Amino acid sequence: MKRLIVVALLAASANAYAWEDASTHAGLTEAAALGSHLHARLKALGYERGLYEPLTIPPEDASSLVAALRQYAPTGGFVPDGRGRQYAIAWLVGGAVIADGPFIANHFYDVWTKGGWIEPSRGVLHGLLTWMANVELFEAQDSWRDLRDETTGVPLPERGVPAPDWVVASNNPLAVDGFLDQYAKAIRGSSPGERSRAMAGALVAAGAIAHVLEDMGSPSHVRGDARAHLDKLGTGDADLGSRFERIAAVAYGRVGVPGPERVITRPTLRAFFTNDQHDGLADVTAMRWFSAYTLPGTVRIGTGGRTVSPPLVKPQPAPPTRLNLMAASQPQGTTLDDGHGVCLARYRVDRGMLSFWLDDDCMLAEVGAILPEVSSYTAGVIDFLFRGELDVSASGGRIAAKAKGALGAGTLELLSEDARGVRSPLGGARPVAASADGAALGDAQLPDDSVRAIALFTGVDAAGEKIVAVGVVTVK
Repeated sequence: MKRLIVVALLAASANAYAWEDASTHAGLTEAAALGSHLHARLKALGYERGLYEPLTIPPEDASSLVAALRQYAPTGGFVPDGRGRQYAIAWLVGGAVIADGPFIANHFYDVWTKGGWIEPSRGVLHGLLTWMANVELFEAQDSWRDLRDETTGVPLPERGVPAPDWVVASNNPLAVDGFLDQYAKAIRGSSPGERSRAMAGALVAAGAIAHVLEDMGSPSHVRGDARAHLDKLGTGDADLGSRFERIAAVAYGRVGVPGPERVITRPTLRAFFTNDQHDGLADVTAMRWFSAYTLPGTVRIGTGGRTVSPPLVKPQPAPPTRLNLMAASQPQGTTLDDGHGVCLARYRVDRGMLSFWLDDDCMLAEVGAILPEVSSYTAGVIDFLFRGELDVSASGGRIAAKAKGALGAGTLELLSEDARGVRSPLGGARPVAASADGAALGDAQLPDDSVRAIALFTGVDAAGEKIVAVGVVTVK
């Protein structure tokens, strides 16, 4: 459990350094969970209420985690009660809400350079007051440089770990290894209380992974545009962040965030972020949308024709070489859309100079197109994390487990559960070789008092991705 606890997390604030946590991230994760197969999966694992199964992490077992969640209003629906108890979906959403913490710079990925966050120039940083205020770095995190703004003495990251690497990083307390560890404990745990606590921990980690993927739907996160996260948003000196992401929060809140239009599937975790087919969420976002400081540059249109080639910060999206320069000569300019009627940018011609900009209405249209896509990818990654299944049968006093889908090498554990809910191992973990779909993995004798039989595989899938696969059956 310790690996799943961030020692000190960023307090709730008005700053928008990513999709805003208690509104957009909470809404995206909740909508994606409802559109995924997680409810049915939890029920199949023995959590009879699925997403609405009450799960408890005793506060004394995870004081920092509970304290981080309690920085938010209980009305948010993801703050555990005094016993550390709340529904499964609330733990998932809570993990998404707290994932920024001191790790926010690890939630960026430049599709073209393959790098993460790079701090903006010192001129841009001058006057930045408190984006890391009151944050003590997680004790295992060593990828941050102790760079301080001359004005404030606040530590600032020089570089971040690229987001697809961060979700599998060994020094990330909410990475996939932490998820898989807690998920396996939620199956093999002896008592119902142990399993409840571990499943809540697994859901927190899954929510945090979902959060990092969701950030790939924000154009500035995937176009190397750290500067966009330091804009002044309000009247307070510390109200800094992304105007694009603030608009999403103001316009959609939490409950208005649209759900998935479909559930995206990918063969690996990284492929949800980026892949050679360029259909990871970071790829799609970066190539389709501009961000505040990666718009085409200003260019003189000349007098020899109507084709223009403004300088581009990133190769895509590229405006057409023939623009409506007559409409652009109006004082309000005109709109460059994406071919489907969604605003990409505004442009105008003034004294022979063509320039581009984003206004609030344009960004609002973009948000409306982007959020359903982000929900779709998030639903897919939730299903991916919980994807592993085994075929389990119990007859004649024996349990037998078979592969459901091809598996790589790993270990198999067989367990029985009695009427009190206590689970007991049936022998030790046994190694299993790579197996085809339907291949027998192992069997064992069941105790007479068994009411459930459980099989647990930990290893890799056919693509070499780490996996926990589970099968549960009622003993008749």
